[in-house]
Amino acid sequence: MTNTDRKLYLDGLRGVAAVVVFIGHLLLALFDAFWIFNGRAAVCVFFVLSGFVLADLVERSTMSLLAQVLRRYLRLVGPMLLSSALAWALLEVGAYRNVEAAAVTESRWLALWYQFEPSFMTMIWETVYGVFVTGASAYNSNLWTMRPELIGSVFVFVIGSVARTRAWRGTCYVTLAVWFWSDYLLLFSVGALFYDFQNELKRLMHSNIIRISAFVAGLFFFIATEKLLKHMYFPPVDMMRWQMLSATLIVAAVLTWPLLQHSFGGVIGRALGRISFTLYLIHLPIICSLTSWLVITLPKSISVATSIAVTTPVVFIASFLLCPLIDQWPTMLSRSAGTSTDNAISSAWDNLKRRYAAITE
Repeated sequence: MTNTDRKLYLDGLRGVAAVVVFIGHLLLALFDAFWIFNGRAAVCVFFVLSGFVLADLVERSTMSLLAQVLRRYLRLVGPMLLSSALAWALLEVGAYRNVEAAAVTESRWLALWYQFEPSFMTMIWETVYGVFVTGASAYNSNLWTMRPELIGSVFVFVIGSVARTRAWRGTCYVTLAVWFWSDYLLLFSVGALFYDFQNELKRLMHSNIIRISAFVAGLFFFIATEKLLKHMYFPPVDMMRWQMLSATLIVAAVLTWPLLQHSFGGVIGRALGRISFTLYLIHLPIICSLTSWLVITLPKSISVATSIAVTTPVVFIASFLLCPLIDQWPTMLSRSAGTSTDNAISSAWDNLKRRYAAITE
């Protein structure tokens, strides 16, 4: 997809969602703020956007299904491996102070991580295989999202490659959503349906009143806590459902409302979009090392404020500096691998045809 084809406002939305996850984790570390953190709603936004973008990619790409799957795997594993190597190195040199900091901030969440001995081979195994099969993500807990990300991507690739008409694809995506009704994979179907039925979505959300209502409702469920919904007499539904609804409404509003597209597609939104994956992958090791060290080193009266003031720019600066290595380089490698795979398949097929022709002559 060329830069002119890309919907840059979707990159901006992804960047904002990544920032929300980072800020949520920082608040959890410093305040044990489970009452205001709703990071999984931001992750739901990632999944809907992935479904939309990948459905677009399948329609535009000339790669085979095998090449697309390999490309997607490498696209995810490359950044994961590099960021996990950073997390392993910090553990190897004893840089993590999160357990000690948790005793100061009384954060149950902060105390969960890096209470084991480092193992380089275990880190490699976890990153390239374990996280996709067992969900193991000890070196970077944020990697739990990669399993649904890869599986959902494969579903979109398969449906997009096999179902050649929009009606058939729609039927497959709806069937997939019903089958995975209790799973985040449902959101990939939502995103893909948004792509295939963009015109219908725009007609459905034809007025600003509808768009505003959808966006405001999405934001409400984005920030709402289980306790708040209970007090407002909402049905006792798992919070995951409300978070998925939140992501669906927000993405639908952004796809149909020029005002939001202009806002998310601005300079800041595009910048956040470029670093979103890197920021998402590296902020936890930074919080468990630098932020935690500040908490236990500085006087308690200034430790929290200083930790926020220092950690925030460090995470953003590190994300910008590491983005070419952690995100852009693996992306180029994955594209080359996909092209090479198709070339190898084509060459093997030509060889088989020549051998068959020689035998039958």
